[in-house]
Amino acid sequence: MQDESSQRSTERDDWRTQRTVLALLLFASPNPVRQKLLAEEMDDSEAVERAISELETVGLVWRDGQTAMPTLAARHFNWLELP
Repeated sequence: MQDESSQRSTERDDWRTQRTVLALLLFASPNPVRQKLLAEEMDDSEAVERAISELETVGLVWRDGQTAMPTLAARHFNWLELP
């Protein structure tokens, strides 16, 4: 079982991966991106899969098979350019 410090570190890594995946998807928008391409870019297919799954769960990513793209909500939030 992971200790509390290790678990927090893993959560921070997952959040960083989610931010990176979402940023890459927003950059490519409106074109969908293949999950394999993201995994190659980030050199960690398991972390990319977890990130896409979590982003899909919270409504920021739409996935169709092995491709993903940001939802309208994610794109709109990005357009607001919050600091």
